Amino acid sequence: MRRIALFVGTRADLGPLMSVISALEDHPDVELHLLVGVAFGADELHAQLHRSLAVPPDVNRVHELTHRMTTVDDDSVLAHGPVLSAAMPAVIHDVAPEALIVLGDRWELLYVVPPAFLAGVRIIHLHGGEVTEGALDERVRHAVTKLADQHCVASEDSARRLRQLGEPAERIHVTGAPGLDLYSGVAALTDDEFVERFGRSLARPLALFTYHPPTAENVSQAGPWAYGALVAALEHCKTVVATYPGMDVGREAVLEALTHLASDHRVILVEALGPAYPRMLATADVVVGNSSSGVIEAASVGVPAVDIGERQRGRLRGPNVLHAEEGRESVGDVLATALTDSFRKTARATSNPYGDGRSALRIVNVVLAARDVPRTKVFHNCEVP
Repeated sequence: MRRIALFVGTRADLGPLMSVISALEDHPDVELHLLVGVAFGADELHAQLHRSLAVPPDVNRVHELTHRMTTVDDDSVLAHGPVLSAAMPAVIHDVAPEALIVLGDRWELLYVVPPAFLAGVRIIHLHGGEVTEGALDERVRHAVTKLADQHCVASEDSARRLRQLGEPAERIHVTGAPGLDLYSGVAALTDDEFVERFGRSLARPLALFTYHPPTAENVSQAGPWAYGALVAALEHCKTVVATYPGMDVGREAVLEALTHLASDHRVILVEALGPAYPRMLATADVVVGNSSSGVIEAASVGVPAVDIGERQRGRLRGPNVLHAEEGRESVGDVLATALTDSFRKTARATSNPYGDGRSALRIVNVVLAARDVPRTKVFHNCEVP
């Protein structure tokens, strides 16, 4: 039996990883082990997978590196990271995985990936090569790239950047974004299903709102900017489903701003939508915020997205995505354009540049072939202008 480990930090990577978890769990030659310890405890993650997957992993194969975080600030991040690292050797010893799968660019990868790399575990990195200049994630992503053995990237432009970083072409695989697998054939909620889930009628336009702290700079403005963006959404939409921000420094300020407006009857504030997220996205008339979901996933269901501020700056995007500067006025102006009939027609016709929604099996094939590739990695030189 092939033992594969997969790290799940927060909901930001759980959603995109869900199809990969399912494909590995279904594989007859794979014993999948999940590692947690940031936003999920072992029981919590297992319960969520039980609701989402026909065959969830055995709870005994969900390993809690440490307790989940309850608050996120500079001090708690700096204290929590080394605890994750300290727990890795015991898990690697007990599980003896041949490969560790990680996705993206969050800070916790700086503490989970190096111990596995030093122990000789093959590192499979998903979503490398992308650009988000307004978030600290940008540097984390590229740092993980240099430790990884194999790269499953979402697009050709990401593959090109990895070659610029010196990665050998034969280790770079354009698999597409695995999160898009969840959108194949997904149906919007009916009005009755919306009422059943949220206890109120659906009034349109409906905005799906997610605002994360802009972690690279101006973290102190996260709260006011989130407040202004939500006010703008309420000026143009009759229903706004808002989700909690991610586990980044500045989260509490954003959450305080959202909670302040949650008394408005048009706002539905939820911690997370979990397995219901794809159908909720397909139901929305527009996505508003600075989440990667608006840039990467909204195109798969033909929904316009208003990307706010600098957090996602530089990231590949389809013609369904419009950019707004921070602040109520700019967000409102762009949102008005996004909701026009002509732009919604453009969004419906968008072909998603992040893939075709059939990535998971391609990724599994890369994972299972990784142990046969030498650890010695040749630096690929590129011409420098």
